[in-house]
Amino acid sequence: MAERVVTVFGSSRIQEGSAEYRTAHDLGAALARAGFTVCNGGYSGAMEAVSRGAQEAGGHVIGVLVDVFPVDRANRWLGERHETESLFARLERLTVLADAFVVLNGGIGTLVELGLVWNLSFLGVMPEKPIVVLADGWSGVVDALVAHTHVRESEREILHLAPDVPTAVRTVIDLVAQAAADE
Repeated sequence: MAERVVTVFGSSRIQEGSAEYRTAHDLGAALARAGFTVCNGGYSGAMEAVSRGAQEAGGHVIGVLVDVFPVDRANRWLGERHETESLFARLERLTVLADAFVVLNGGIGTLVELGLVWNLSFLGVMPEKPIVVLADGWSGVVDALVAHTHVRESEREILHLAPDVPTAVRTVIDLVAQAAADE
């Protein structure tokens, strides 16, 4: 089986020692133990925590960096670095490399990342890739989008909401295996 990559999106603002950092760390470790390569934006916060968890569990980590931020700010847990020339190129690389996505709690940048892969999936312009959303921070946002914008209930169904890390990882495993069987 070819290497399977899970791109994880999340906040750069979370701090080591916080519950969100532990969640991201646990996610990275669980994905690595399940045999996935972990990919993320390569800097601080959730990106660092996911990278650290995966690296400590013996996994491979890809960080997709961008020239807007100094390379020396990249987290030290990256096994492989991809440097891009713009935020747009970074988003494209994070998307193209992935076989699946997991979205952690985040801010505007994470919202952009979620919106991008959600829309690409809806439009059918990228191969089918599971999008698993840790519901803690996003379920209310998704509910509000369906209730107050033109997002349809059928579009919500593209997202797989998970209440916790074990459920998120199990969902990724199952959906990636299903996609591989369909190839």
